[in-house]
Amino acid sequence: MFVAAAALQRASAPPVPARSGTHALRAAWCGHCKRLVPEYIALGQKIAADPKLKSRVLIAKVDADAHRELGEKFGVRGFPTIKWFPRGKAADPVDYNGGRSADDFLKFINEQVAADAGFARVDALVPIAQKFMAAAAADQAAVVAEAKAAAEAAAADDKDNAALYVRFMKKAVEKGVEWVTKEVERLTKMAEKPMSAAKLDEVSRKISVLSSFTEKPAEPEEAAPVPSDAGSQASAAADEDEDEDDSVYDDGLDDNEGAELEEGEEGEEEDGEEMEEDDEGGAPAEDDDDPYDDSEL
Repeated sequence: MFVAAAALQRASAPPVPARSGTHALRAAWCGHCKRLVPEYIALGQKIAADPKLKSRVLIAKVDADAHRELGEKFGVRGFPTIKWFPRGKAADPVDYNGGRSADDFLKFINEQVAADAGFARVDALVPIAQKFMAAAAADQAAVVAEAKAAAEAAAADDKDNAALYVRFMKKAVEKGVEWVTKEVERLTKMAEKPMSAAKLDEVSRKISVLSSFTEKPAEPEEAAPVPSDAGSQASAAADEDEDEDDSVYDDGLDDNEGAELEEGEEGEEEDGEEMEEDDEGGAPAEDDDDPYDDSEL
C-alpha cells in the first residue's frame, strides 16, 4: 500500500496482504497535505488505468491526527508522512522521501513492484518448472518427481508455495502445457474483480508461481571481450621468453590463482661470487490424490 497520513483505519489491521500499497498519513489542517490531494488523486487514476498495477497496488490516505494511535504505531512525526507497505509486510513499511508529484509516486511504485516480482516463488523450483515446460511428454513424469523431491526439501516457510509447483505440473500433464498460460490469463482477470483479501492473496500467489513456468531462464553472463592487442602482446611476451636462458625459476604458484612472479636479474660476478637472485612471488508436496481444484476460485 502507498499510504499518505486519512482513513488509516484501513491500515490499523495489516494492509491487504495480496497487494502492496502507499499510504499518506496526513492531518486535516495541514496545508502541505491539502496541496498533495490533487497529485494523490492523479496517482490513483494512473494506478487504476494500469492493468499490471490496479490489482496489485492500493492507494490510501489516513487522518493520523484523528487516529493518533495509528500515527504513533507507524512513527509519524510530521505531515504528510508517506509510507509504502510491501505485500505481506504490514509491520515493516518503507518511508517514502521522494518527490511529491504523481509521476514521482508512480516511478517509486513501479520500482517497488518490480522488486516484488519473486512473491511466492521458490528459487529451487523455478528452474525445474521451466525444465518441465521444455520437456517432452514422455519426460514430464520424471520432472514432476524431481519437483516433488525439491518441494519436500523446501524450507518450512516455502512449503505451501513449493507444493503449488507440483500441483500445477500435474495439472499441466493432464491438460497440456498450454494450460499454464491459459490459467495465468484466467486468474489475472479474476484478480481484477472485487474479492476478499484472503482470496486475492491466494490468486496472486498462483499467478506469480504459474508465471515463473513460462519465463525464460536467466542466461549466464558473457565473458568480457579480449582487447584486440592482447593477442599480439601475448605473442611478443612468448618470443621474449624463448630468447631467455633455459633455466626457469620455479615459483610453485598456480597461475590460475593470479600469482605474479618477479624474477631477479641474473648475472655472473667476475670474482667467482655466487649468483644472487631477487625473487618476489605474489601470495598467492502435495500427495497425488489432492488435485488442483479450480472450483476453489
